[in-house]
Amino acid sequence: MNVSADRLLRRTLWGNAMFSAVSGAVMAILATPLARLAVHEPAAPAGLDVAIVLEVLGLGLIAFGAACAWIASRRILPAAWARVIFATDLAWVVGSVLVLGLPSVWTTVGIVAVVIQALIVADIAILEYLGLRRLGADH
Repeated sequence: MNVSADRLLRRTLWGNAMFSAVSGAVMAILATPLARLAVHEPAAPAGLDVAIVLEVLGLGLIAFGAACAWIASRRILPAAWARVIFATDLAWVVGSVLVLGLPSVWTTVGIVAVVIQALIVADIAILEYLGLRRLGADH
C-alpha cells in the first residue's frame, strides 16, 4: 500500500476520531440538559431515560473515537478494522433514521440535532468508503 492510497482513509479516520470523541464528551457531560432540549417532557422511549441513553452513547462515542485514532495511527493501516468503522458509521446513520421514527418524542431541536449528526456521520462514511476503495484498487 502506498502512502497516497491510504491518505484519504487515514485522514478520514482521524477526523472521525476527533468528531466522535468531542461529540461523545459533549453527550456524556451534558446528557441531562441535552435530553431536556431534545425530547418532550416526560419522555422515556422504550422505557429508557433519555439522559442516561445520551450519557452511555457519549461514553461509547469516546471509545469509538479512540478506536478510530488507534486504527489511523498504525504504520500499516489495518483495512479490516477500517471496514468495521465504516460499517459502524453506516449503522449509526440507519439507527438515527429509526430513532427519529419514535412518535411524538422529539422536539424540533432534537430532530435537528439527530439529523445533523447523522448527516455528518454519513459524510464521514462516504469518505471512508472512497478511502477503502482506493486501498482495494492499490492491491
